[in-house]
Amino acid sequence: MKKILSVIFAAALVASMFVVGAVSTSAADDYTIYFEIPDDATLEKLELESWGSKVSVHAWNDAGNLNGEWPGAEATHVEGNIYSYTWTADSVPTGIIFNNGDNGVQTQNIDGGETVSKTDASKTVKNPAIEWGKLYKATGEGIEDGNGNTNVVVAATDYKTAEPSATESKTEEPSATESKTEEPSATESKAESSDDKTVATGDTSAAWVLLAVVAASLGTAVVMTKKASSKD
Repeated sequence: MKKILSVIFAAALVASMFVVGAVSTSAADDYTIYFEIPDDATLEKLELESWGSKVSVHAWNDAGNLNGEWPGAEATHVEGNIYSYTWTADSVPTGIIFNNGDNGVQTQNIDGGETVSKTDASKTVKNPAIEWGKLYKATGEGIEDGNGNTNVVVAATDYKTAEPSATESKTEEPSATESKTEEPSATESKAESSDDKTVATGDTSAAWVLLAVVAASLGTAVVMTKKASSKD
């Protein structure tokens, strides 16, 4: 009996470890930031060259540079002109600059501080703070930094995947023939109505499933313990 209980508790312990691992992984995925390359018209207005297709990410915190020296590490292409970069929980930055690989174009600091103009302090602007999961886009304005370089001013916005095109929406709609063939017959309707008492369950996350396994294991252990005690 003791061997059976030991196996049950061991299984519960393993399941709990998987739950903790799943939660830790989700937390690590939160340290992602997105950036959209400014279009040529915006950069031309700021008297800057075309950005190109390369996006580097310079990042730092109190411990120093996180992605190496300037211009930093290369970002990951997501779609179109959108790129992303993800940090781990043990190397979260306090400041970020997106640039085109040290080829003359960069954003202002994304750190929640201020960018002070070298030639005109009245042009000082507030830098956007780091907001994880957000997309940073050019506002169409520029600011001269302390080194005399024109920085692209950016702002955070929600990041959403592209909506399906009109053509895709139409192809997904069932035709008139399909609609008719999908309608249940009178016999099928009766059969389905008898099953209405069945309660459908929704999708369950992996964490809740594992917790249910733990609870069931412990419940089984209690029941088997009571049975063993009654036999004694």
